[in-house]
Amino acid sequence: MVADRRTPTRIRARWPVVVLTDKGVLLAETREISSEGVFISCEEPLKPEEKLRVFIMAPNHRPLEIPAEVAWSNPHASEQETTPKGMGLRFTKDSSDQRQRLQDIVVQHYKTKTGPILDKK
Repeated sequence: MVADRRTPTRIRARWPVVVLTDKGVLLAETREISSEGVFISCEEPLKPEEKLRVFIMAPNHRPLEIPAEVAWSNPHASEQETTPKGMGLRFTKDSSDQRQRLQDIVVQHYKTKTGPILDKK
């Protein structure tokens, strides 16, 4: 377990993601996820502060639709680097039911030991 200043439970998980932007649809994959945000790996990361709708496809669950904005972007990295090409998204607006569902899925994923925890409250 690696502790840092972030408080919600975060896990490493590779789940499909569909991102809707003003410019169209972006297909991506989660790498790290919590109820407050997600790091997704994608070919063409977007610019910080861009607003999006994110559909997270957690295994054995209905897709979660959560509004988000780009917190930071890493457009030049490769898969071999510590932080691969992708972007960190911060969930926005109070979609508390979807975020609570996501937190429940993250905790369940951790409890089944299918993914290591990165930070625990």
